[in-house]
Amino acid sequence: MAMEVERILCFEYMEGGSLDKHIEDEYCRLDWPTCYQIIKGTCDGLNHLHGALEKPIFHLDLKPSNILLDKNNSTAKIADLGLSRLVASTETHKTQMVNVKGTIGYMPPEYIDGGYISKRYDVFSLGVIILKIMAGNKGHSRCYEMPPEQFTKLVVEKWERRLKGTPGYSSHEKDILQVTKCIEIAVKCVEKDRYKRPLIKDIALELEELEAKIQEMSLYSDMSIDLIGQTSCTSSILAVDPAIELRFLFEPRKDISTCLQLTNQTDGPVAFRVKTNQAKYCTQPTKGIMPPCSKRYVSVTLRAQDEAPPNMQCNDMFLVQSARVSDGVTEDEAMAGPAAGMVRLPIVYVGSDQVRG
Repeated sequence: MAMEVERILCFEYMEGGSLDKHIEDEYCRLDWPTCYQIIKGTCDGLNHLHGALEKPIFHLDLKPSNILLDKNNSTAKIADLGLSRLVASTETHKTQMVNVKGTIGYMPPEYIDGGYISKRYDVFSLGVIILKIMAGNKGHSRCYEMPPEQFTKLVVEKWERRLKGTPGYSSHEKDILQVTKCIEIAVKCVEKDRYKRPLIKDIALELEELEAKIQEMSLYSDMSIDLIGQTSCTSSILAVDPAIELRFLFEPRKDISTCLQLTNQTDGPVAFRVKTNQAKYCTQPTKGIMPPCSKRYVSVTLRAQDEAPPNMQCNDMFLVQSARVSDGVTEDEAMAGPAAGMVRLPIVYVGSDQVRG
């Protein structure tokens, strides 16, 4: 008697098939939100391979036909690890050309010329994939024929026209931010000099920072909606000092704090709530109920920023909402009522040179 062992590989069935069937001569025919999710998902997958445990995995054959999509085309997964290498370090390795094969157009020049493989091999392939999604099977080659800035501008303008031509589409700044960031990343990924290409962990970080910026934009958009129908908070309900703007004496890489004074000038309790961008500012307290004829101090801290915005221009806003609290009415109910008021304080950054005597 003999025992025969068979090994079987099981893979998740991806109903959407591969990415390559969606890419045409000029661009990917999927809508932009879907394209962005595919790009981000591919970056996340590659980041996982390169950061896997102690031994990074080099894929070495990234291409659209190896990017599989779910039935909604919104989730991308990297497939076909047949040529992958498990390496003991992040260093560059030299291999014989007969040992590793790839796909023409997705192999970086250092491999074609000298057989060198590294994490930046896959980054080059990723760049070509993004270029094909955004500029098409034919249009992506123009990246090598013109300056990076000109090519980026060309692709962004093309997507702007496509987005505006979508039925029922209203212009969204976040889409253009995503388009611009993705094409900038792709151009850097296909640099001939591999040392000028970013690592995938840096690309993933760039996309995370972009997502944080978009969430910040959404926060202020939501605040604007909340303000529709609201009346200004008069001194008869709650006095706010300063009343014109909230100023921070900006210093790079330092937390900067300031104080806000709230005064309840009524003969009854007043509820208050403050809103601002929590990713940049820390506020204590954020809400409460003030007794009649009382004061409350609110501490606002600007979290450390690497550098000030250009020309100290800040578009952030600090909002103070207030309402009388009647018997039997909760704080949240009072805030939602028609008598609730709102004070909007623009946030201003002041440089040290602006306060010198």
